[in-house]
Amino acid sequence: MPRTPTRCYAFISHRLIRAALGDSPPRDVRWITPGPGLRCAEIGSGGGFYTTALARHLGPGSLLVALDPAAHDPRAQHGAGPGARTVHVAGDGCALPFASAALDALLYSYSLEEMPEHTALAEAERVLRPGGQLVLFLWRPLVGRHRTTALTHLARGGAFELRRADRGLQNLRLAYRKR
Repeated sequence: MPRTPTRCYAFISHRLIRAALGDSPPRDVRWITPGPGLRCAEIGSGGGFYTTALARHLGPGSLLVALDPAAHDPRAQHGAGPGARTVHVAGDGCALPFASAALDALLYSYSLEEMPEHTALAEAERVLRPGGQLVLFLWRPLVGRHRTTALTHLARGGAFELRRADRGLQNLRLAYRKR
């Protein structure tokens, strides 16, 4: 069940609001290291704020799955661009429609807040291959005690190693590598 009221999505997703909070798709997608034939999923792709920039960053020969409960193709509004083949899929971040160890990278761009963390992170562990990348962008005001516990457990549980962390004015960005 979403934690953010539906009426708030348009406001918090607006490009000017996101830019004021320090979000920049061309810069932010660099948290994922591209590679030939990379298989990546953007969990909670929403209106496609990061999707087009991420597809360009991953490059040709890669696959990007944009997963959201209400899947749509934002490129239809913004025009198709070069880069990874992008597939838009309707799905649940707590029941990822991928085989075990099928993905090289996962990006949760402000979507982990919308699902039970332990379930979502267990799914991330299941679908990422060893050495796979898990990148989390979180709204700092929503990072409460339970979230800190879940993220601490993520790194200490042995399955993931924290590789990079950054704290902005209103966000927290974390990059993990699956052991």
